[in-house]
Amino acid sequence: MRIEVSKIKEEEIELIEDTDASSWDLSSFDVKFTGKIHLRCIFSRIGQEIIVNAEATSNREILCSRCLTETHQTVKQDFKLFFNVNDLGNILDIDNALREELLLNFPMKVLCSPACKGLCAGCNANLNIEECRCKNR
Repeated sequence: MRIEVSKIKEEEIELIEDTDASSWDLSSFDVKFTGKIHLRCIFSRIGQEIIVNAEATSNREILCSRCLTETHQTVKQDFKLFFNVNDLGNILDIDNALREELLLNFPMKVLCSPACKGLCAGCNANLNIEECRCKNR
């Protein structure tokens, strides 16, 4: 998302954009961002400071941390970004900052559901869909 710095004044400017998730190179071995990332950003300026209130909605396919089942998530995240006008050129491009925020705010543990029982450590049975096959249980 790009905007001319000279257009950002005290009065808020709202920009909405959909960008392909694949163009931001967010995916890894256990998470795949799919479809579009919906961005809604409100730009304002106070003195030499540009403030961006950003909202990003993304879709991702991810492996559950407990049972390793692939699950779909739609995630809405809010960010507040700050830029000093003196550090910018004529154009403010916030794509890299938004990409970083999406990655930095990724949860440490993602679950298919809060009640996920995970895998048995002995027989690897997915305890959400089958009973443990261990002989000692």
